[in-house]
Amino acid sequence: MAASLNEIYKMLGELTGTVKAINEKVDDLKSDMGESEAASATSRANVHRRLDEVVLRTTHLETDMLTVKNKVEGVEAVTVDVISLRQQALGAGTLGHWLIKIGIAVVGFAGWAIGIYTWITGRPPP
Repeated sequence: MAASLNEIYKMLGELTGTVKAINEKVDDLKSDMGESEAASATSRANVHRRLDEVVLRTTHLETDMLTVKNKVEGVEAVTVDVISLRQQALGAGTLGHWLIKIGIAVVGFAGWAIGIYTWITGRPPP
């Protein structure tokens, strides 16, 4: 059975409406994809900006740590010098004490020797 001309026009109208609806959906999808692409680009730009900031901060931290390391090495050198000077001073102090004791012993022995000489000879030493 053949379809009437009105039925064909009706089917063509429905088909045209369906194609237009599909075309609108495709346009909406294109618009959504464009917006999504723009949002993605913005997000990527933010991520790169933040990554650049982290790299910059890390570089500054490395520079600061190098400065601190150099200062600590300088302080360490002074500390080693102070320790060696302290040990030398302790050694000199100990030697000084012993020399004073030996000097006192020598003077005491000389005094005794003079006393014994004077007692034996009856006159002071020459």
